[in-house]
Amino acid sequence: MGLIRFERKAETVGFFSPLAGMEYAEQTIETRWDPLTGATSTSSSELATKEEMFYGKTDWEHAEELARSSRDGCFFCPEKVLEATPKYPDEVVAGGRLRRGRALVFPNLFPLAAIHAVVTYPEKHSLRPSEFAPDLLEEGLGAAVEFAGRAERAYPATRHIEVCCNHMLPAGASMVHPHFQVFGGEGVPALVQKAWECSAAFTREHGVSYWRTLCEEEKAHGERFIGEQADCVWLAPYAPIGNREVMAVVPGAATVSALGAEQVAALARGLSQVLAWYEEVGLSAFNFTLYGGPIGDAAGGGAAAARAAGDPDHPVVLRVIARSAFKPDYRTDDYFLEKQLGSELIFETPEAIAATLRAGF
Repeated sequence: MGLIRFERKAETVGFFSPLAGMEYAEQTIETRWDPLTGATSTSSSELATKEEMFYGKTDWEHAEELARSSRDGCFFCPEKVLEATPKYPDEVVAGGRLRRGRALVFPNLFPLAAIHAVVTYPEKHSLRPSEFAPDLLEEGLGAAVEFAGRAERAYPATRHIEVCCNHMLPAGASMVHPHFQVFGGEGVPALVQKAWECSAAFTREHGVSYWRTLCEEEKAHGERFIGEQADCVWLAPYAPIGNREVMAVVPGAATVSALGAEQVAALARGLSQVLAWYEEVGLSAFNFTLYGGPIGDAAGGGAAAARAAGDPDHPVVLRVIARSAFKPDYRTDDYFLEKQLGSELIFETPEAIAATLRAGF
């Protein structure tokens, strides 16, 4: 038995069901606990049949019409982006905006943190998930990583930086035009803080990194391991925090700004494959968050053995989830279970997700 505990509990419920001709039928409900934080996810033996009712299938004609109707006047598009978006002081970014290939970085006009930048592709007013090609993602993620490093130097009180994405309206986007956000500052988000604290506690107790151990144990088990390249390990999380969740762990990188070019490229390749898979199953909206451990003076220490091995308590992790398909009158996929009870509803098991994706990696 390894250091990480993969806990689950199954319960059986029975009733006379109209789905079985009013015969007595039983269903199995399973609760899983995240091995690090204790967060729960819930699944049912019959719930997979309702996934389409919850998430639907994308109406691409509707999505394309919205893209056409929103093109004129879009201030992320090339005709307006340099006139209608803010600029940073030269001491943060020379010239005010950062470019990397097709990607452009500039301040969010309505920031929610001291560091809150937008990363967009001016020439790409709309993108399907499958159109986030590896080279395009590499430019966008690379621009975000470069900006994160500049932001850390410009704002020395920074404790955290994440790269986040809300793609399409069901995922929380306010614009059709695809973009990422670089988000950071002194006030650490609660779930990030909890992950840091739990990771550090594991290191203190066991003298090794939770995340390195997770990668090693999942590779040994095999059923949730997807693939690995350039020190980037792709897994289907044991207790997902969203629909069809996939995660990547970069055990040797402590913060987003510490990611190297090969690691960024590996993250881009893997993320591109996951997003294409979402489209294959009829989905279109998604969220991802790329985050690392504490920055600067906030970076405490776990066991010396783990640090000596080059493994931070909490390394860079990417988590991507699918959201409701975009169509007329799409429904939300968050309700009391997620928003008020702190659990997540899952339709397809992590083991099934990994088996589907593994061959492509």
